[in-house]
Amino acid sequence: MRIHAFFASHAWKLSFSIRRFFMHWFTVFAIIWTFIDFVAFFFGKDQDRPWKFLVWIVIGVSVLIALWMSRPRLTRKVRLKDTDVTIKIVVDDLFRRKGSTVIIPVNTFFKHDDIDDKAILMQYRNLFYSNHIEFDSQLKEQLKDEPYTQGVLQGEQVNSYSPGTVVRLQTTHRRIKAAYLVATAELNEHGRAKPNRSLLQFALHELWNRIAERGRKELLAIPIIGSGRGRINVTRYELIYDIVHSFLQAIKDNKFTEELTIIIHPRAFIQNEYSLDEIEEYLRFVSKFNRIENNKVVGFS
Repeated sequence: MRIHAFFASHAWKLSFSIRRFFMHWFTVFAIIWTFIDFVAFFFGKDQDRPWKFLVWIVIGVSVLIALWMSRPRLTRKVRLKDTDVTIKIVVDDLFRRKGSTVIIPVNTFFKHDDIDDKAILMQYRNLFYSNHIEFDSQLKEQLKDEPYTQGVLQGEQVNSYSPGTVVRLQTTHRRIKAAYLVATAELNEHGRAKPNRSLLQFALHELWNRIAERGRKELLAIPIIGSGRGRINVTRYELIYDIVHSFLQAIKDNKFTEELTIIIHPRAFIQNEYSLDEIEEYLRFVSKFNRIENNKVVGFS
């Protein structure tokens, strides 16, 4: 899917610049031709230099190199000013992030019986556990000390945990070190999410606090929470802002990680026509001016 995102028309339309392409092409052409001319001057013979043939080769090679240098970049990286903390934006599958601990949104019931296999939680369960019994056993163990109330889901009494409840599941797979499951959405009695952006913001705040107080210092990867089954009716740029805002608030007093990677799934990247240039520009602006004032971070314009 990542290769599909690379060749997506909007990726090239938003990232490719004719002016930048010609600047790259002229620079590459000049470097290659200078090198060839230098070698020919000192080691070759004038009558043996096939100039016309070499010109077309150099033009072709320099065009290819300039295209590569002008390609859409599906990974963007910004280091926060005066810190050793980096925020990345990456178009990829969340579970391809080797060596990271992933963050997975769940409902306050921590139920997954009726969720389709495309949900992040289900992908995690199916990829890293041999069966759902093993997964349920580890989840139950991690939830045993968490406070809960009784709720109703599809006519049955189930345990309902507070929004922002966080549990850590350890995996033995070398690709993903562990996962933080964070309760970001409440379900109605029919098992459908009740969209609530304030609840999501609160859950993110609790997530970072939990990691800062009790978690390990490790690389973190998070999807754009709330954009799919959370049903929150805001743009994905606003959801990215919520993630960045809450993270910057938490990291300023406690450096609990050296890198946060915000993952955009290739399918979502293509369907929603994200502009990585705009997101990177926003992150650089926040980093450069350290715009955290009165518990607010300047958002996208």
